[in-house]
Amino acid sequence: MLTDGLQQREEQQRVNYKQLLAYRHLADPRIRYVVYGGAAGGGKSWLGCDWLMRCCWAFPKTRWFVGRNNIKDSRESVLVTFGKVADSYGFTDYRITDDGIKFTNGSEIVLLDLTFYPQKDPMFERLGSKEFTGGWIEEAGEVHYMAYEVLKSRIGRHLNEEYGLEAKMLITCNPKKNWLYKHFYKPHIDGTLPKDCAFVQALVYDNPFITPDYIRTLESIGVKSIRLRLLLGKWEYESNANQLADYDAILDCFTNERQTGDGVRRISADLAMKGRDRFVAFNWTGMAAKLAIDKPYSTGKEIETDLRNESRRHGVRRSNIIADSDGLGQYLDSYLEGVKTFHGGAPAPDNTYFNLKSQCAFKLAEVINAGLLCIDCPEELQSTIAEELEACLVARDVDADTSKKRIIDKREMKAVLGRSPDYFDPLMMRMYYEIVPQPKGMRVHVGRLS
Repeated sequence: MLTDGLQQREEQQRVNYKQLLAYRHLADPRIRYVVYGGAAGGGKSWLGCDWLMRCCWAFPKTRWFVGRNNIKDSRESVLVTFGKVADSYGFTDYRITDDGIKFTNGSEIVLLDLTFYPQKDPMFERLGSKEFTGGWIEEAGEVHYMAYEVLKSRIGRHLNEEYGLEAKMLITCNPKKNWLYKHFYKPHIDGTLPKDCAFVQALVYDNPFITPDYIRTLESIGVKSIRLRLLLGKWEYESNANQLADYDAILDCFTNERQTGDGVRRISADLAMKGRDRFVAFNWTGMAAKLAIDKPYSTGKEIETDLRNESRRHGVRRSNIIADSDGLGQYLDSYLEGVKTFHGGAPAPDNTYFNLKSQCAFKLAEVINAGLLCIDCPEELQSTIAEELEACLVARDVDADTSKKRIIDKREMKAVLGRSPDYFDPLMMRMYYEIVPQPKGMRVHVGRLS
């Protein structure tokens, strides 16, 4: 598709060999998705702007996109770099518009806002009616997995057949333990990357056009995990020395064999009404968790009805239903007599832990690291849940000889995630049954519940 453009680019001097490798993948009709980057200073933005500029000019009236976590970043970063790329070639046949970039031959590059709005547009339906020839996701580590999934269906939709163009998506990023790690980096390392995907790791040292001062800046970063990511492109970085669960073990939770354990059916729920997080509940068999309820808004009556119906459907006895004690939870037992309410701040059964929540969190990490937890949920939620488990299963940096073991508090979790964790709490609460002695002889209840 871009053979001529590739030849022209090789004749230019402003190029690095990793960018040429990415261009060859973009020109390969067998490859649909190209991930480029993995560190700072590797020429990611230059590659994206150069590629889209050439595509737009070579194929009149085509339509391409650049998507970032927000429009403001696109205008302050992508448009500036595009101007530099165009200037380097003396190219002037374009103009900047409110929506992006228009070319005099009728082609355009549309700037997309890929901000995740969990309450207003969790499925990125705003992108569903758009049609593009191809496009580029910039700083993809900041972009939600669902945006990528929806955009996959929107490329190859505008003049591709007329020009004989394959649908192509360029994805540029720094190392991030999210969907990029799971779907691209790890399969690349394992040799299992799908044939329609390509991964190119580009470091600052691969770019002969970067300034020595920029390299010195990266080399002087004091925080080890950040320096490893941005300078050396380490995807297996430890974001926190107090991390309790291994990230690969977290990802394995979505592919582990079902662990039925004692075979007892249970439900764990994080209750939330309007204006407060989500109403989330998991249905459990042993250590196999199935996401059963996930709603952004529920009334008290709806929560009661949903939990009652879920317990009846799966024969879960009341004592095997556990819900948080905040808000509605403290009154839940009045409606569903016999359910357990979880008081995270209560004393832990093991007095070496700060509180009940901390002991349950440490137990959850232990179960994850042992490969025992199996999570059944929609694929688009896997990255979100994995992100929460990594961000929340973090111990406080304490002196083990003088302080009790504890995890970071909810405020710190929100600061790391940029939102409240919705799925961590019900997964953590299930561990109550593992750390609190249960009456012997308990069996699965199969009768109807009133």
